[in-house]
Amino acid sequence: MKKLIIFSLIIFCSCNKSDDSSGSLNEIVSGKNLYVAGYINDENKNSLACYWKNDIRVDLGEGELTDIIVSEGKVYSCGYTYGGGASYWIDDTPYDLKGNDAEAYSIDVYNGDVYVAGRDNGACYWRNGAKIKLSGGDSSAYGIAVRENGDIFAAGYYVNNHHFIIPAVWKNGKRVNLSVPKHGDGEVKAVKIYDGAPYYFGMTMKPNNMTGYVPKASYWKGGKRTDLTNGGGFNQSIYGGEGNGGFIIDGSIYVAGMIDHIANGGDNGDIIEGSGGTYAHYWINGEKFDLKGGQWNNMWVSNAYDIVVSDDIIIVSGDVATNSQTQVPAVWVNNELVLLEGDNTHGIAKAIFIN
Repeated sequence: MKKLIIFSLIIFCSCNKSDDSSGSLNEIVSGKNLYVAGYINDENKNSLACYWKNDIRVDLGEGELTDIIVSEGKVYSCGYTYGGGASYWIDDTPYDLKGNDAEAYSIDVYNGDVYVAGRDNGACYWRNGAKIKLSGGDSSAYGIAVRENGDIFAAGYYVNNHHFIIPAVWKNGKRVNLSVPKHGDGEVKAVKIYDGAPYYFGMTMKPNNMTGYVPKASYWKGGKRTDLTNGGGFNQSIYGGEGNGGFIIDGSIYVAGMIDHIANGGDNGDIIEGSGGTYAHYWINGEKFDLKGGQWNNMWVSNAYDIVVSDDIIIVSGDVATNSQTQVPAVWVNNELVLLEGDNTHGIAKAIFIN
């Protein structure tokens, strides 16, 4: 893997950037632009949907962004506001998505048509703003991808008649269940197409006599599931984890997510500060790698939501805790942490795209 030497921790600024940020996102991948979608809280503590193009932040309005891609020179993003509604943007132009209190999680573009996955009283996706309802009752579609032949894969979960949470994919609207451990649950958080095959990234939960349901990061290639070695088990002081996003390149499978560690109690039963908590990780072909950075803040340290790889450079988006905030937007570049808005701006870096 190429060694990336970019971190002189210079201070940079722009008309939209906080001037206490550390690190530079310019020229991380030679000749390419890095896009990171998420949100920050503004000075009034309102959620502000935004994305970062290299070192420049672009503000789009109230709410949060959940996904971003670039196609034919245009930036496509999607998101929602809590209790409000869902939207997608082409560059900085917003388009409302039909529904009541809808939420949008993932976006793709095919032949000029815009596809957005989400939920509106159950799983659905939108094509150019028109809603297509998906079967499943209590359900949600978290990821969407369109194959070169036009097949549409929306994936997420639904709750069956036995109250199990079932990971599922809707291919061209027809639902297919994905595998889970015996008597377990699961859900899909993201979908990618590689070499014509759909890959699904998320988590499963397996019953355990000692700790109840133990979650694990998982991915599915087609219908075949792989549970990742993210721990889990009472004797390891690791509760378990989940996958939030994934990427495939040259046949290698990358998964971004987190692991929850069980906290240790002191003599009087109080939690020992620094023990336990949520930590960001990623996996390459099943091997786990820790992401450094973040302070222990009320059982939160960090989380990873998405991952991309280009020119042997691994970039992960997420958030880290600081002494003053439980979550500030961040990326890791070859495991080196960059705070997008410094250490005192609440927010999350949810999705990543390189173009």
